[in-house]
Amino acid sequence: MRIRDAKPEDLAPKPRKPRALSPRQIAIQKRDQALVKVLNEIAVGPMSSIKKIELEESEKLITIRAAVSRQVKAHPAQINMGVRGGAIYLSRSPIPGARGGRRRKAASA
Repeated sequence: MRIRDAKPEDLAPKPRKPRALSPRQIAIQKRDQALVKVLNEIAVGPMSSIKKIELEESEKLITIRAAVSRQVKAHPAQINMGVRGGAIYLSRSPIPGARGGRRRKAASA
């Protein structure tokens, strides 16, 4: 048995190398970065500008819509989103025909 002096640095945990991202995680990060860029463009642009997000063959509308919705909620600017014909539209002004803009029916007496 040996008894030696120890240093506090010997007991400190060693820093780990960051784990490599999977191709799927890299694709998600790139998509989110592109969405943030588009949202920033809309936020500083004119109120009447509308951006259209068209899907590629390998993408599903529901997945992209969820990603866009998540980024819109996290973005500080008020941005409206609408889905028409397999494409997603983003604008600061209300999107024609989107939910929330419809008038209620008058109550019949």
